[in-house]
Amino acid sequence: MFNYSLVIRRLMIVSLTIVVSRAISSPLLTLFLSNKLGLNHQDVGLLLGIAVFIATLLALYGGYIIDRLEKRRLLILTMLSSAIGFVLLTFAENLYLTTLTLIITETASALFLIGSKAILSENLPIGQRAKAFSIRYTLTNIGYATGPMLGVTIAGYYPIAPFLIAGAIAFFSIFLMVGIPRDSAPRPVIGQPQSFLKTLVTLKNDRTLIMFTCGCLLSTVVHGRFTLYLSQYLLVTTDDKRALDIMAALLACNAIAVILLQYQFGRFITREKLRYWIAGGTSLFILGLIGFSLADSMVSWCVAMFVFTLGEMIIYPSEFLFVDTLAPEELRGSYYGAQNLAALGGAASPVLCGYLLMHTPAPTMFYALSALTAMGGLLCFLSGRRVALHQN
Repeated sequence: MFNYSLVIRRLMIVSLTIVVSRAISSPLLTLFLSNKLGLNHQDVGLLLGIAVFIATLLALYGGYIIDRLEKRRLLILTMLSSAIGFVLLTFAENLYLTTLTLIITETASALFLIGSKAILSENLPIGQRAKAFSIRYTLTNIGYATGPMLGVTIAGYYPIAPFLIAGAIAFFSIFLMVGIPRDSAPRPVIGQPQSFLKTLVTLKNDRTLIMFTCGCLLSTVVHGRFTLYLSQYLLVTTDDKRALDIMAALLACNAIAVILLQYQFGRFITREKLRYWIAGGTSLFILGLIGFSLADSMVSWCVAMFVFTLGEMIIYPSEFLFVDTLAPEELRGSYYGAQNLAALGGAASPVLCGYLLMHTPAPTMFYALSALTAMGGLLCFLSGRRVALHQN
């Protein structure tokens, strides 16, 4: 990592701190909102789903803005918005104000992800992007190794403290990006981005992007917000304390596995074989979900989480590389913003899972998710084959 430029090194560190801020609060969010607002599990899922849905649509325009304005300043704005949002959540009493706060934090998170991807692509040659993304993803998962356990521990003493700490971390992360000179990584001007309407037309006409995004959307129902539906499942099938203990162990297992193995996987993932990697990652997701449905002990939960994590380690860099391959240089933010529409799967996930948990036997949720990720993997595989045929 020390061989990279200042902007890349700072971006790596900020990616870690921002994930720490989210990881401290994320496993507690479902339980916190349920207790604070007096909502049942299905209503909490609906609330979170609405927030993610609106934030994802806003991020589509945000990707276009990222192509036009200075990305560093936009990242600073997203971090400030996250900090404010986490603090406001501690005052959650009114349903509508809480929804607005969740939309702010989710939009900021989406724009940070899009902007950081665009900065990586702008400042690195093609051959180094997969490796850099794997390093970045490994660093962010260090946050998941420490954040949830820290959040659960702190919440045992003072329930709102994890959200206040998350806001403080997001705020102080701003100073890392402020220290980067505006022209730290100058790039040649390729041309002014077209209007938003014309950009939408360009995205609409890219059928490969549309097919791939639809596949990612179905897969994201499974992997995009797995902490939320696992929390929902555990709160239905066990008591609050055991649910928190299992979630802390699962998130730590997920993060540790990524820390140890992500870089190794990232070294071997290539653009030419992306569709096969995606097929393998999808298969591992399905095996992990089946393992969750059968888990009856901490060990079995962690084994299923490890298998699930192997799929995650393949899918995340593969999606990044695929869009990076498709995107024109001057429309990278817009393409990442369009592909980020797959996060709508994350919006649908808590709603769908909440409904299934309320009206069907609890393990049914995992079998439904397995079917969705299988369909998503197929669409992504077909998208990869279209690219391969076009290149040949």
